[in-house]
Amino acid sequence: MLPSEAALLVVDDNEDNRYTLTRRLKRLGYTNFTTAERGRQALDLIEQQAFDLVLLDVMMPEMNGYEVLEHLHQQGKLAGLPVIMISALTEMDSIIRCIELGAEDYLPKPFNVTMLKARIGASLEKKSLRDAVAKQLELIREVFGKYVPEDVAAAVLEGKGEFKPIKTTATILYTDIDSFTEIAEEMSPEQVMNMLNEYFPAVIEPIEYHGGVVNQFQGDAMLVTFNVPVEDPEHAEKAVKTAQEIQEICREQQFSGVALTTRIGITTGAVIAGNVGSGRRFNYTVHGDAVNLAARLEQLNKQHGTTVMISDSTVERLVGTYPLESVGTISIRGKSEPVTVYKLNS
Repeated sequence: MLPSEAALLVVDDNEDNRYTLTRRLKRLGYTNFTTAERGRQALDLIEQQAFDLVLLDVMMPEMNGYEVLEHLHQQGKLAGLPVIMISALTEMDSIIRCIELGAEDYLPKPFNVTMLKARIGASLEKKSLRDAVAKQLELIREVFGKYVPEDVAAAVLEGKGEFKPIKTTATILYTDIDSFTEIAEEMSPEQVMNMLNEYFPAVIEPIEYHGGVVNQFQGDAMLVTFNVPVEDPEHAEKAVKTAQEIQEICREQQFSGVALTTRIGITTGAVIAGNVGSGRRFNYTVHGDAVNLAARLEQLNKQHGTTVMISDSTVERLVGTYPLESVGTISIRGKSEPVTVYKLNS
């Protein structure tokens, strides 16, 4: 950052001190600066304008520099706004207090021009680096956020892309387009892709709204998880609401001129979730009986002429009222014990 580009705020109750400091800043090439006489005035200016650096006097009436710094710290502004404390006080306790409150640096009066130049330059350089990193993280979050909900993206960034394997309870929602193969055979490849590119954004919207994560795309099918990797105590409830909204979308919309019916299976149970892969390429995935059962329930819709099948393990966790109807206790392939299943009516 060039000195002429940096926006500085000089805060000092003494007019002579403000004049001396701003004159020296001009000699160093800093011409874009604002002055404040009081701590409260400085806080108001920071709310109204964007500054790159604050030069803050410690000893001021009404609200001293410590109080201003503490206020900025509490508001979380010091992460992006460096503050250099300036004071005639040279006691170590004062310096330590300022640094502990989040000050970037400390300058004693009277000013040493060389030290003033060096410390302002260093503070601005650090800010430029932090801003560059923040922009990069924001870009990563923006790109990643196109594929997963914002809170999941934040969790991934916070964990540096790693999720330790965990065993937990999750609600699994499995979707598949009814008669997709037959529909696709009557269309050109371009038409099929256009149809899917309209279908997936439409049905993913309620998934993301309710905190679901599309864990896998399998052709026209989706494996959606609730409660992993981000915990949600209402995971069963939100999965059923998602299913309802997906069915409403499919009843009301056509996709590239084609009406589609989506079958859904939902169950809640134990899963193992975590990163699977090698080297630098990983896939966050879930494994367990609940995943298999959700897929079996989706297929069970074919036999019963339904669109949404839900196991009793999910139904027993519901708080709200839903148009559910018992289908009975059914033997499911791969399950040693029969499962009580419910259909979700329109």
